[in-house]
Amino acid sequence: MSKSLFDNEASDSEAWHLQGNWGPVKEELTSSELIIKGKVPEGLNGLYIRNGMNPRSGYSDHWFFGNGMLHGFKFENGKVSYKNRYVKTPYYEKDLDVISSFSDLSASPANTHIVKHAGKLLALEEAHLPWEVDEELETKGVYDFSGKLKGAMTAHSRICPKTGELLFFSYSMMSEPYLTYYRVNKKGELIQTESIELPRAVMMHDWNVTENYVVFMDLPVISDMNLAVETGSPFGFKPECGARLGVMPRDGSNEDIKWFEIEPCMVFHALNSYEEANKIILYVCRQKEAMVGGFQDIYGGDTTLGRLWKWTIDLDLGEVKEEQVDDAPCDFPRIDDRRMGQKTDYGYCMSFDNKADSLTLGRHLLKYDLVNKKRLIHDLGENVKGGEPVFVPKSKDSDEDDGWVLVLAHEEEEAKSKLLVIDSQDFESPPVAEIYSPQRIPYGAHGNWMPAN
Repeated sequence: MSKSLFDNEASDSEAWHLQGNWGPVKEELTSSELIIKGKVPEGLNGLYIRNGMNPRSGYSDHWFFGNGMLHGFKFENGKVSYKNRYVKTPYYEKDLDVISSFSDLSASPANTHIVKHAGKLLALEEAHLPWEVDEELETKGVYDFSGKLKGAMTAHSRICPKTGELLFFSYSMMSEPYLTYYRVNKKGELIQTESIELPRAVMMHDWNVTENYVVFMDLPVISDMNLAVETGSPFGFKPECGARLGVMPRDGSNEDIKWFEIEPCMVFHALNSYEEANKIILYVCRQKEAMVGGFQDIYGGDTTLGRLWKWTIDLDLGEVKEEQVDDAPCDFPRIDDRRMGQKTDYGYCMSFDNKADSLTLGRHLLKYDLVNKKRLIHDLGENVKGGEPVFVPKSKDSDEDDGWVLVLAHEEEEAKSKLLVIDSQDFESPPVAEIYSPQRIPYGAHGNWMPAN
């Protein structure tokens, strides 16, 4: 496997992203009868899918480069079944390395997220086209919106609960335009493509969407091939390049963007954003810095872990107020997706261990009451680590805080994985159900809930 840009990555036996529950599993399984502790809530019917990196060969140069593997839990009338499948793109079929994959826009690892829009279930990664799968997790094929999508699709698209639109962007590491914005109508038709001017190529993993605007984060993790010579990686943190937020109407163009400077930082994931009079409120997991030693240096200590921050953009004054909400290291933020782009009272995050030698998930799920400025803690238990929390409302019309929080957790001593169902209104109490997987599920990226009706 080629390692031309990543020669100084740790060896297979040393790399944190291949150790313990970071390491891949080999089998694709189907299991109809799972062990359940407690009781699955009545009315919880649907499909939970979590995507993640699972190198087919057993080795990858970096956590980001493993093949996409989907883990699905199907809920039907109190029973739960499990299935896991690789997303079988050319990256999988030809067992490519990441450098080789750049020559083929369809050769995606498809390993970061999974979203459903206009009847299409799309496995996403940010350097290639999306791939369609079905609800049995079988791969259907590359998806390019009837030939209209000519570039990559971000892993962090947003679906507007009011218009049904799917909004996303792509960024380029090599050539202009460094940023492109896309808008898809509720029928699944790509109706807008806009090139956005940036002074340099940057890593833009996530963004922000409100009812009327999109907000791009031009932050100083830059892409520069000169860095590859210095560090063995094309990415690096360059705070001297500055940081700014770009506000654009959702149906606007590059000429409509207004830029607002902020303190240099990095944000991998945003919680939510919304409008309040002449202001835009953003909640993000802000890191002081990231990838200081290059792309392979994803974890460089406490300063590279996110904390929840609030940014308030004053559109009239042209300035941003920056406030730290909490000092707990956390990331993988989620809300009730029915509130995306609207005022949110609650948010959920996964804690991280800032005392560990490598990137380590914590044992606590965090619930933020943003109105009363409170943090609630769900303790997973000794030697148990979690992942991204996903909120599931009890019904289509239930309140924002009336539902269930799903999270994949791993019992490290027993090497067992389980899907937890936590009552959002009794967050600090034990889960109402613990659903054990028939095999270990490696720590991964993002997932979503697809209701049965």
